[in-house]
Amino acid sequence: MNKPDIFKYIQYRAYLKDAFTAIQKASPRMSYRTFAKKAGFTSPNFLQMVILGKRNLSSTNAVVAAKAFKLNKQETDFFQYLVGYDQAKSLDEKNLYYQKILRNARYASAKYLDKSQYEFFTHWYIPVVRELLVHKEFDGSSGWIAERIFPRITIAQVDSAKTLLTNLDLVRLDPDSGRWRLVDTVVSTDSETTHLGIRNYHMAAIQLAHDSLKVFGPAERDVRSVTIGLSHEAYGELKSRIENVWKEVLEIAGTQRETDAVYQVNLQLFPLTRGPSSREGKV
Repeated sequence: MNKPDIFKYIQYRAYLKDAFTAIQKASPRMSYRTFAKKAGFTSPNFLQMVILGKRNLSSTNAVVAAKAFKLNKQETDFFQYLVGYDQAKSLDEKNLYYQKILRNARYASAKYLDKSQYEFFTHWYIPVVRELLVHKEFDGSSGWIAERIFPRITIAQVDSAKTLLTNLDLVRLDPDSGRWRLVDTVVSTDSETTHLGIRNYHMAAIQLAHDSLKVFGPAERDVRSVTIGLSHEAYGELKSRIENVWKEVLEIAGTQRETDAVYQVNLQLFPLTRGPSSREGKV
């Protein structure tokens, strides 16, 4: 039986589905009921319900499943991290499990691009470094960049950001002029781990806005907020208008040939009330 490589997965349910399909190909008479009985699950359709996302795995059942699919110690540990990542109840917990997943060299090698995209969005200063690399006064040293970013970062962080930006092909060093150039490349946002990185980025951006109130005067910042009541229809209209404003912001930024400073622009619209039957928001 050709067992799927678990280190190429980030969704444990997808792995279970593929692993069970491999078993069925090797043993066509194998059913969910038969497999559940052999594995020791009390419910005959438990595995199927887990794969469909209708049931979760407890820590005990995760070990039972790993044993049923004949995973070794390293594979079992990794499988448990995948379960923890999928079923995390908070953003901090989700990041904790993803960091454990990344520590596995086989996964990091197979999913290098996902790892890089996660790092790009998770560290707020990487887009700032990208902009400063092409600043008209940039002298080519990482120290020049580190001195200008606020809150302050280290030269080592600048160097790491430059390496990541180069690997993602977001910047290139012109061999003739010795100057950095931006590459019109979009970091894709369709992978699950990239979405996690984006959520980290939004959290950091909101925190930066919070801190700006303490260190910048009104002449250097523009921060506004208002609490309003909206119907569902009005919410949709306002969201559409904000999206148009956002497009205008990006259009203005796209016309800049030279910049004097790097700014952060945040636009947020979120509810402050919930219906009595509303569930907790997704992580």
